[in-house]
Amino acid sequence: MWKSIVDWATAFFGMTRELQEHRESIRELEKRVVELEGTIRLLAQEQRHSREIQGLEHEKLILKVQAEMTKKSLPAPKKKK
Repeated sequence: MWKSIVDWATAFFGMTRELQEHRESIRELEKRVVELEGTIRLLAQEQRHSREIQGLEHEKLILKVQAEMTKKSLPAPKKKK
């Protein structure tokens, strides 16, 4: 009888220790998830910013090409004497 009580108590304390370890692991995982969420937000913001810059550069290049085409299609100005 005493042996079964001791076995039960040993198992109980073992499970309590494991439970505490699992809780600590869960806290650490929750911290990592929060950090990952922040990193993902920063990456998304950086990607949006990069797309905006690329769009502006593209628009600037198109305007430059259009300006060059306009210069070439206009007749040369007449010289006044």
